[in-house]
Amino acid sequence: MSIKGITLKESMNHSVQAIMPLDEEKEVFNQKLVGYLTHLRDKELESEEYQKNLLKGFLESVLPYNFINTSSRIDLAIYNGKDANSSLGILFECKSLTNQSEMMSTEKINSKAFQEIVYYYLQERLVNKNLEIKKCIITNGLSWFVIEAKEFEKHFFKNKKLVDLVTKFRNNQLSSNKTDFLYSEVIAPEIDKAIEKGIVIAHFDLRQALVKSGKNIEIKKNNLTQLYRFFTAENLLNKEIFTDSNKLNKNFYDELLYLMGLEETKSGTSKIISRLKPAKRQRYSFVENIIDKLDMKDVPKDKQEDIAIQLTVVWINRILFLKLLESQLVLFNKDESYRFLTYEKLPNFEEIYSLFFAVLAKKVSERSDRVQEKFGYVPYLNSSLFEETELEISRDGIGIDRLPEGDIEIFSKTALKGVDKKRKKGNINFIEYLFEFLDAYDFSTTITHHEKSKNDLINASVLGLIFEKINGYRDGSFYTPGNITMYMSRKAIRTSAVDKINEALDWQCESIEDIKFNIRNAQIAKKVSDAIDSLKVCDPAVGSGHFLVSILNEIIALKSDLNVLFDAEGNYIGNLIQCYVINDELVIQDMSGNNFVYQTGNQQSELIQKAIFYQKRHILENSLFAVDINPSSVNICRLRLWIELLKSSYYYQDTETNQLVLTTLPNIDINIKVGDSLLHKFDFDYEFDMRKTDFKDYLSLVKDYKETNNKHVKAEIWKKIENLKHSFDDTASSPELKKLTRLISERNKAGVISIFEEENKNSKEVAELNKQLAKAEKELEYRLKNPLFAKGMEWRMEFPEILGEAGEFIGFDLVIGNPPYIFARNQSFTDEMKAYYSRTYQVSEYQANTYTIFMELAYQLLRKGGTFSYIIPNNFLTIQTNSRVRQFITEQTSDVVLINSLDKIFTDASVDNCIIFFKKNGPNWIEVAELNHGEFNTVGRVAPDFFGEIPTFSISMVKYRQAIDIFWKVNHFPILERPEIATVKTGIKAYQIGKGKPHQTNSDKDNRIYHAREKLDDSYRPYLDGENVSRYKLTWNGEYIKYGDNLAEPRSSVDFYAPRILVRQIPSKSAYAVEAVYTDSDVINDLNSMVITDIHVNPFYLLGILNSRLISLWFFMKFDKFQRRLFPQFKVNELGDFPIPYAMDSQQEEIAKLVEQLMEEMKKDSPDTDIVHQLNLKIDDLVMDLFDLKEEEKQIVRNFVV
Repeated sequence: MSIKGITLKESMNHSVQAIMPLDEEKEVFNQKLVGYLTHLRDKELESEEYQKNLLKGFLESVLPYNFINTSSRIDLAIYNGKDANSSLGILFECKSLTNQSEMMSTEKINSKAFQEIVYYYLQERLVNKNLEIKKCIITNGLSWFVIEAKEFEKHFFKNKKLVDLVTKFRNNQLSSNKTDFLYSEVIAPEIDKAIEKGIVIAHFDLRQALVKSGKNIEIKKNNLTQLYRFFTAENLLNKEIFTDSNKLNKNFYDELLYLMGLEETKSGTSKIISRLKPAKRQRYSFVENIIDKLDMKDVPKDKQEDIAIQLTVVWINRILFLKLLESQLVLFNKDESYRFLTYEKLPNFEEIYSLFFAVLAKKVSERSDRVQEKFGYVPYLNSSLFEETELEISRDGIGIDRLPEGDIEIFSKTALKGVDKKRKKGNINFIEYLFEFLDAYDFSTTITHHEKSKNDLINASVLGLIFEKINGYRDGSFYTPGNITMYMSRKAIRTSAVDKINEALDWQCESIEDIKFNIRNAQIAKKVSDAIDSLKVCDPAVGSGHFLVSILNEIIALKSDLNVLFDAEGNYIGNLIQCYVINDELVIQDMSGNNFVYQTGNQQSELIQKAIFYQKRHILENSLFAVDINPSSVNICRLRLWIELLKSSYYYQDTETNQLVLTTLPNIDINIKVGDSLLHKFDFDYEFDMRKTDFKDYLSLVKDYKETNNKHVKAEIWKKIENLKHSFDDTASSPELKKLTRLISERNKAGVISIFEEENKNSKEVAELNKQLAKAEKELEYRLKNPLFAKGMEWRMEFPEILGEAGEFIGFDLVIGNPPYIFARNQSFTDEMKAYYSRTYQVSEYQANTYTIFMELAYQLLRKGGTFSYIIPNNFLTIQTNSRVRQFITEQTSDVVLINSLDKIFTDASVDNCIIFFKKNGPNWIEVAELNHGEFNTVGRVAPDFFGEIPTFSISMVKYRQAIDIFWKVNHFPILERPEIATVKTGIKAYQIGKGKPHQTNSDKDNRIYHAREKLDDSYRPYLDGENVSRYKLTWNGEYIKYGDNLAEPRSSVDFYAPRILVRQIPSKSAYAVEAVYTDSDVINDLNSMVITDIHVNPFYLLGILNSRLISLWFFMKFDKFQRRLFPQFKVNELGDFPIPYAMDSQQEEIAKLVEQLMEEMKKDSPDTDIVHQLNLKIDDLVMDLFDLKEEEKQIVRNFVV
């Protein structure tokens, strides 16, 4: 192996690649770089010091906010801050242009320059303890070698031998104190090893970026953008560029809610949206205005608020979508006159109504002259978003045109600014306020520039989050952050694509890189593109559609990566653009790295825009499918997908009007359906009689529906599709129908009387069969007419795209999402629903959670070999009530990847999460990984039976898998809670409202009325908190508690003065995890520690086992308590399962004596650490002997660290 050399472009991450400087910024940078290179050329024979100062001047000009100077022996450094007190961020080793012998080159990597900077890096890390170094750069001003700090960490700082020798050199403990000796004898050999191991080094030469001809230095235009990016602080110093695409703009959100007449409040762990409190309400906000009108219509008061919020949400959705459309029109035409959401054009609600339904809902040729004159440039959208909803036209609803106008008070934290740049105050017309508020933000739909613009950006992703929050106003909602959807979508879609391409081209590729290698010509590229186009992806609990948007972007980025992008006519466009997903947004750039901007009238620009629109439309129509139980969520999902198309819409010549018009949006609403995904009366293997129903008609109707832009034709097609689906009920060959048919046949046969048989015998048989028939008829009627299924999703028939040629169910290639987490015990389900889940899903258990049922549903929805990806609570990995789903995964799925998140993914949720991937194949392996501080780290890969017959997905079992045999050996020993050993109990529960004598109140609990700092009477006894219980040591903080019936759960008094062992509920994250101590004192412990009492063995022997290193290792592997971010508590039943070996009295006594010595030592103010260590080692060895460990197994335990 050798160094991994990468180019200038490859050295910068995709976020840096998305930086798009303005033309004037590029020109300023160009002047600075040309000036530097000109001086360097004119002084190429000058000294290193002179040339270094030229470089310093250039760097100061492009990095004005960072201090740049030498540091000790380091030639040059870019500091992380503005002054010399900040830490070093980049270390430079500078050589003059004439010093070729010491300068690094591509032919001579292991140069003196490299050796010097390795030493300086180690010095900075070891002496100055600097953890903030970003890069090391070796340069002579023209040739640049750039090495990331993580490469220095990996190859040099973590090289114990090298660090030891460098430390000894600094202490004059080596053969020589000359630096040349250090470089040649110590550092150079380790650089050779790093080269052999493939250290990553980026290299570029500024001479290659220069135009060759002419006296004056000139930078090639196609190199300028990349050089600009390289010399930004975002690249060199890893400064943050973009925030999470799904990060809420709180200021925008709060003021938008205010205009709607709403506010967000917290309810438990959820944030919900509700009507403003009376003191804050504004008469002419949307909600209050609507409620006034509903009151006039005598709509029942208990319905008014909900209807008002629903209507407000619909109208705000439309207006926000139109703001994005307006932004696109202005961008495409570079003309502010294309704005139409203005108070001048829309001074009242009648005009807004007209915009919705007389402009956007009508083709240009169908509009009135008045409307066309005013809004001729506003396109027809062909979107159900601009069709009146049932609520708007119902008796209980109203249209927006019915609202009067009036003034409202400006929000206290408004974005509106006056001429004095201060926040506006006072009252303002509501419509004027709404449009001025929206104008205060930038609604650009693409990443254009890395600097913050004058207005905060409200892009499609931010709006998607806002849509999701305002549409989930009843229940609160938790959105999936952009970095998570991006990671899951990228990994899942690439896995699915590899499988699909292999299937289509009969390849055996294992990765995208393999596929790249196999694409040899345009014909193969087109086949690969078509294979990707055939992917079918579903989110069965789609919410706002975030995952589908991510999948859409990732598919296009994948095609670009594979160089298989084609336009609608099949022309290759991969030589014109490159597509990336940056910050969960699709970024399109030309081959020079400039962000693509659609320019009307530019032939190539038109070609690219149409091609991207075609790609997106094809994916949306043919590859993306979804379901949600909430109609509002479905509408928002459709809206978000239309927004993605809107970004790439283009102008074309309309033959009817001979005008340039913006292309219309397709009818993708048929792919995103309303329904309860978990309920369906037809199983996936139900048989339909295709002799009665023409399946090809079904496919053809769905295709026609998506393509038409005529609303009347669309309505007719929809009616035909619904009639056709209803006909499936008559053709279904369900188990109930088969059973009924069989019983009818048997009854008819039994009813034939034979002259050789007694009639009585036949009569009894017929009577019994009639009973069975009556029951079977009821079962069939139940399945076909049960109201439980009224809102169900009939997967078997709803998506013809995943059915075979004969109508058989094939399934999706990928099911992805964030399913709802709803506990059965929360009374969210009826008894009938619970019974249905239990009948239908293998994984349904007592007190089940919906996410596990959604996991099995996803499996059923997948085709054979299909890919699954969900984000779910991480208690799925270990809790007992999820044992069935874990067993299901180990027995029926393959390529399982479990990623436990140690990061808090959902800011407002109390749940910790994990990400899971698998395929619908026979079991092969399970890979375990962790997400920690934004990085995914693989722990290991194991066989499915690794976790045992009743699997618990313990990450620690994989992490410490070298001890797996030890774990199973220990695990098979008898448990602690058995009659001949001891009993395990909880401590007292001091407070609970409504418990105790007298019954406790909320005030009693809050004021801890039974606790005291002194012994008030004989009922007060010393009180222990969890922190008082530690390993071999018991402390007391001087607090008492009044013990008796006054407590919520006082337990038995004897448990608090008899000889016993206390075990803290929260373990330590160390090699000695269990915190247990013996006591016979009269002290009361609470629920934060558990009590082992009725001990029938030597208590100090038992304590030694519990506190041993071996039991801690077993504990880590068994319960995996530290896989969660929240407090890693363990419970009484788990403590009761601790393995305790049989031991003779002499063996118990030997351990007990050591334990007593250790406890005595721990009582001292300053225990002797050596004595403690030696006693621990002796106890550990004796415990390991009791568990029959061999010497090599003992050594594994001794080496166990956390």
